[in-house]
Amino acid sequence: MPTENLFLNTLAFEFPKEPVTFYFSDTDSKDAHFTYLKSNTLFPVGIETLYSDLKNNDTLYTSYDRLVEEAKPLAIDFNNPANYYLIKRYYNDKIDFYLRSKGLITEFNRYSNSYQAWVFCNKDNSRKDCNQYDRFTLKLDFDHFNRHPQLVLSYDRPTLVYTKSVAELLKPDNSFDPFTSDTPQAGAELVKRVLYSYKHNEQIRYKIDKFKYLAQKPRFSSEYAYPIMNRKLAAFIGFDDETEEQKEDNNIQYAQKSKNRYKKYYDKINTFYKNYLDNDDFRAIFPIDKNGFSWVNKMQLGHTKSSSKDLVFGGGATNFNPQMGVNSGPFIATPYTDIKLIFIYAKDDLSAARDLLKYLLDGYKDFFKGVKKYTGKDITFAPKDLHLQFVNKNSPFAEVDEFLMDASKSNKFQADTRYLAIYLTPISKHATDKEARKVYYKVKEALLKYQIASQCIETQKMLAVLQNDSTNTDKQGRPLKNFAYTLQNMAIAINAKLGGTPWRINTEKQNELIVGVGAFKNTETNVQYIGSAFSFDNTGSFNSFEYFQKDELRELAGSIQNAVINFAQVNGKPERLIIHYYKEMSLVREYPLIEQALQSLGLDIPVYIVTIFKTESEDFVLFDGGDNNYFDLMPYSGRYVNLGNKTYLLCNNTRYENAVFNNWFESFPFPVKIKIECPSDTTQEIDTSTIANLIDQVYQFSRIYWKSVKQQNLPVTIKYPEMIAQMMPYFNSLNIESLDTKHLWFL
Repeated sequence: MPTENLFLNTLAFEFPKEPVTFYFSDTDSKDAHFTYLKSNTLFPVGIETLYSDLKNNDTLYTSYDRLVEEAKPLAIDFNNPANYYLIKRYYNDKIDFYLRSKGLITEFNRYSNSYQAWVFCNKDNSRKDCNQYDRFTLKLDFDHFNRHPQLVLSYDRPTLVYTKSVAELLKPDNSFDPFTSDTPQAGAELVKRVLYSYKHNEQIRYKIDKFKYLAQKPRFSSEYAYPIMNRKLAAFIGFDDETEEQKEDNNIQYAQKSKNRYKKYYDKINTFYKNYLDNDDFRAIFPIDKNGFSWVNKMQLGHTKSSSKDLVFGGGATNFNPQMGVNSGPFIATPYTDIKLIFIYAKDDLSAARDLLKYLLDGYKDFFKGVKKYTGKDITFAPKDLHLQFVNKNSPFAEVDEFLMDASKSNKFQADTRYLAIYLTPISKHATDKEARKVYYKVKEALLKYQIASQCIETQKMLAVLQNDSTNTDKQGRPLKNFAYTLQNMAIAINAKLGGTPWRINTEKQNELIVGVGAFKNTETNVQYIGSAFSFDNTGSFNSFEYFQKDELRELAGSIQNAVINFAQVNGKPERLIIHYYKEMSLVREYPLIEQALQSLGLDIPVYIVTIFKTESEDFVLFDGGDNNYFDLMPYSGRYVNLGNKTYLLCNNTRYENAVFNNWFESFPFPVKIKIECPSDTTQEIDTSTIANLIDQVYQFSRIYWKSVKQQNLPVTIKYPEMIAQMMPYFNSLNIESLDTKHLWFL
């Protein structure tokens, strides 16, 4: 077995042992260049000895450790936790000044309360009309397990800056006639943030800020402001601004070779560390260890149970690999006996539709055995008049809507038949054009009006995979069969949409309820955040979901109450409730509503809140620096690190002991950060076995994603709600009351 040496993307250091003198004033002075402190959380311990009448909403000014004659001195103990937020502000300013002194562009990230450095890097930039910058966050943090401060160095993926200034972008072409031309012209609404260059003391400086804010400044010139790429601007210019990771996730149903994200991420942060942090100047501010990134203390390491990776398939067969296990058939077949496929496709794609139908029913290259094997029931196709060949590839919705309306009025849909539409779409739901992207969702919505779930496949991507299979071979000279992987993914999703269970977690059923709450920020609609609650039992069996908007906290509490009632009607009162939440739940504003809902049921049970943080770019990453050449820095699946403060870093991937890893069908997902709390009992710490069990459960729920056989890092308790939340803003005539909430039609 290879050796294992785990390390984090952190740089440990120590605070000064002796207090440091800071200087404070209750009035501002232009020549003193003070930093203002507006919040009482930034006021240091002992400040009342200088200003006895200081109130929480007052403003205080400081020069930190720089002597200012009119300011009052106060000794600051860096090791006193009550001073932490002031110390963080102090170090943030030091980080900003240091990075700018090295010629880097910096931006303050209010979300992570830290500075981000931009490094020019046009390597691998395919856009000649943009400059590319790598972005790195350097965040002060406290290692609660090892009890010392640390810097977290993270790579936040690159961004593109348009080479045309705002002035050039908005200037119309001389030949353009606004009264006769239908060609859209660029407007200021396309510009969100800009990289702005300006002179200060005869030196060129750079600033990143919102265009609307900078445009109000008296000396601002749009000739020196360069738009930072965003989705709207990218769509106007005509290119896809999705990251490699987003593209991989969007194309998850197609076979594709995964790139090792761990190696790329480590190479980026290690280069930044060597170029900017591994020197005496930086260590004069932060005395970081000369050995670089921090090795993980063995006492903070844990591992999920070996059996937690196992899944149960048809006939009770078990396997840790979904792609192999699904060949045993579904754990539970779809309950419907008369299932018919409806094909919806462009008239030009008749041949592709015929081929796809043949592969689904008869199989593909002796590898995919037909959809029946994955659904457990015979599936046939609908009669001719229930298939649609649409003509308008750019906007087929009107034809689909009319076709379904006519079929319904003519009673062509049989009452005892369960229909499922196979939609060969010429338009991706991830298309850069906003209106084109809506078509995918409008077609899906039109079908749902008639209780018809749909399985979509992008025609051009399907044809590309089939072409590749027919013309290329693997390393052994055998014809490729990658489209079988796509068909597998389609088949398991079809079974789930039809009420079946492709596989379940291999664990004994417990009398407990798991509710997942997720959200999605939609940048194209007026709806900011929407979310949904999904309920499962501990085996991963799906019960139902509900949907609500951001501030509907009482509705959220009510949906959790409904989940408990529905669970109890079948299983009796649950012994505990586990809530997987997409962000840190407010124990003041949010949890009391849930507590009231449970109390109204007379239910006094333990409630565990498991926060599952979605964002990985501003968080911790765990690496394996041992004898790990095959996987190149990816740790073993199921390994987790105790970060302290009830927070853990869990690895969800497919690197197992003595198992073969195929990066054509597997991926390199990053660890997920989770936090575990028990607000129903704050009098004692959560016991070790319960924490281990809850971590195991998060791990297991990441393995029942029925859209693909590929491993996910997020559990379905977060992944599924996010998918619903992403989709619902596009639905105009359907709401939660008219939706089927008992089936996973959104996969």
